[in-house]
Amino acid sequence: MKEHVCIQAEAMKKINDLILPGEIVIFGSTYMSHFPLYELINKSMVENAVYNRSIEGLTIQDALEIINDCVIAIRPSKLFLAIGEEDENNPDAIREYSRLVSELRSRLPQCHLYLIGLTGGGAFAEDFNRNIQRLCAHKNTEYIHFVTTKASENTLYKARFKQLNCFFRSGTMTLTDAIHSCDI
Repeated sequence: MKEHVCIQAEAMKKINDLILPGEIVIFGSTYMSHFPLYELINKSMVENAVYNRSIEGLTIQDALEIINDCVIAIRPSKLFLAIGEEDENNPDAIREYSRLVSELRSRLPQCHLYLIGLTGGGAFAEDFNRNIQRLCAHKNTEYIHFVTTKASENTLYKARFKQLNCFFRSGTMTLTDAIHSCDI
């Protein structure tokens, strides 16, 4: 495991007691570690705490090693898994991802799991996404395919946050909430 991944995972472990259990966690690699989640949340009406436990350069194998301390220990009610972009050269990526999902399902049986597909094009991303969609047969597991457009990065961040934000809610959305969410 890369040194910076170990350092980030240790830092996350140290603040576990500050986190509210039963809230929302995003666990991913490079893209989600750079995603301006908190800036977008501040513009939105999110009723639950959302914790970004993403680490730049995180591989699926790394995730398997740190999942207990970074995710399972805080017992999220919803978990968004956005990982795999660092594993294009790993022939065991799909098998390891499946093992990661199985571990999450067994250790967090009440947690709703959202599997976010890879956003890059190419044969690896297409194959990877098809395989993770198959893992969504479980009743508490859904696949999210992020929108892809030829828009600016900020516009793309807003569109992708809008996709996630609808899953952050516990109840139904009011008309006021819907109008406000369009401003993001």
